[in-house]
Amino acid sequence: MSDIISNDKKKKQLLIKLLGVIALLVLINVASYRWSTQLDLTRDQKYSTTKATQQFLNGLKGKAHITVFLKGNNIPAAFKNLSVSTEELLKTFSHNSNDKISYDFVDPIEDDDTAIIGTLARYNMTGFPVTVNGKAGSEQKMVFPWALVRYKPENGAPERIMPVFLQESNSMVLSKTILNRSEMLLEYNLANALFQLQKDQPDFIAYLTGNEEAFGPEIRSLVATIGRQYGLDTVNLQSQVALNPAKYKAVIINRPFKAFSDIDLFKIDQYIMQGGKVLFSIDAVRASIDSFAQKETFIGMPTELGLNDMLFHYGARINNDLVLDAANNAGIPVASGGQAQQKMFSWPYFPVLQAGASQHPITKNLDGVLARFASSIDLNKNNDKVSKTALLTSSAYSKTEGAPAAIMYKSVLEEPNPATFTKKNLVVAALLEGKFTSAFLNQYSDNVKNFMAAHNLIFKSGAAKDTKIIVLSDADILLNEVSEADNKAMELGVYRFNKTYRFDNVTFLQNCLTYLIDDHNLLEARAKSFENRILDPKRTEAERSKWQMIAIGLPLVLVALLAIIYLYLRKRKYTKNA
Repeated sequence: MSDIISNDKKKKQLLIKLLGVIALLVLINVASYRWSTQLDLTRDQKYSTTKATQQFLNGLKGKAHITVFLKGNNIPAAFKNLSVSTEELLKTFSHNSNDKISYDFVDPIEDDDTAIIGTLARYNMTGFPVTVNGKAGSEQKMVFPWALVRYKPENGAPERIMPVFLQESNSMVLSKTILNRSEMLLEYNLANALFQLQKDQPDFIAYLTGNEEAFGPEIRSLVATIGRQYGLDTVNLQSQVALNPAKYKAVIINRPFKAFSDIDLFKIDQYIMQGGKVLFSIDAVRASIDSFAQKETFIGMPTELGLNDMLFHYGARINNDLVLDAANNAGIPVASGGQAQQKMFSWPYFPVLQAGASQHPITKNLDGVLARFASSIDLNKNNDKVSKTALLTSSAYSKTEGAPAAIMYKSVLEEPNPATFTKKNLVVAALLEGKFTSAFLNQYSDNVKNFMAAHNLIFKSGAAKDTKIIVLSDADILLNEVSEADNKAMELGVYRFNKTYRFDNVTFLQNCLTYLIDDHNLLEARAKSFENRILDPKRTEAERSKWQMIAIGLPLVLVALLAIIYLYLRKRKYTKNA
């Protein structure tokens, strides 16, 4: 009788334990569904987002849906990796936004949906032909490395839509390196699209005129680039009493050729003192390669704009010289030796600039930025309240030529002498940030005094808060080439002598404006980097069978081995008991 009671008691205890385990599992399931988390153990934090992105997504007010068109079983491995990375990132975005972001993946080819094709056409999301190696041999397949971001504001305003190109490409020839770089920049590209869409009104930028600034077909690409994310007004400086930072988040001064008056400079200075941000894009030496059409030698002349004293007070001075780079330049085509066909020769006057040693987010992960007849910038080390960062520099094999400078066409045929290129990493673009003091402190002219009195202006001797200035010593960085045949503007960064490659001038411009205007600091995500771990396709094919056997056979062998050990130990235990 006692044995029966004991067995019943054991069964009851076993049932209680079983129910407890089931309840615990249900509780863990519910908790994991409601309060999920993730742990990124990768060395380069590939599956984590930056703190700035997390904070932005956590504070997202409306809801967003992201449709990714990069899907398909039969796509190259590099694109497949990009698709998987996009999905992993969107999972993180959804988690960080408290499920305010949803997403889906579609295959425009396999799904054969006319609505999908129509959406791609409406937003100009074009596909790219790639070669796919299948069992039947090689074939062409279209891939669409695009995402369409739809944002629905919390206040019920109309839905806002923006296409995002997932592939970072500077060349018509794709490579695994480019696609790996695309993975690194996924977070920034998608987060920035959401950031722009969630704004009720776009931030406005003032493009100053009145001092013979660039204002023709050469700025079409610049205007189009700015217009994708910001509002843009042309503002005649002379017609303004003051520039209002509440209205214009940033001001662009692009290739002026007419000197600024004291009053013009005062307006710019006081805009900065009120927290305004300025992008100076200045040609300190006036020179153009088109001058070779008239003569084989021309003189690069210094431009006197009256800006240098003010800029040096803020922390930078643009020198009246030209930067020559023997190691990294764009080159120009020249017919030599009586041959009709032209060959590309080194042209040190067109340096291809690289990111400065600081690896600032503006320039981190950028390819080369093309400059044409750039000047050098000196940074004023005296003012420790303003930080100075070299954004773009020449290579370690550089030199300068003072202006006026004779520029000779025949010099392209001369091999550069490395012994004369003794200067290293000359600065061509610089960032200044901090609390600036006015360049007019205790030294403004009678004209400025009278102007202030006439308009009841209150002089600000210093900035109340930190602000930012970017100085470029070559305006051509922001100017596109123009086709001589039909006067059509090329895209910024496209070089007239090599149109198959696009330098990173557009991205540099976008990053400069984002850094000046964006208080969320999303640009941090551009500084991410991780190693290229794409598999070698030849080795993959050669060793496929071996690794399949290891992947399938090794677990079976381990299970069998553990079973044998278990049976042996069990038999040994009960043999001893007997």
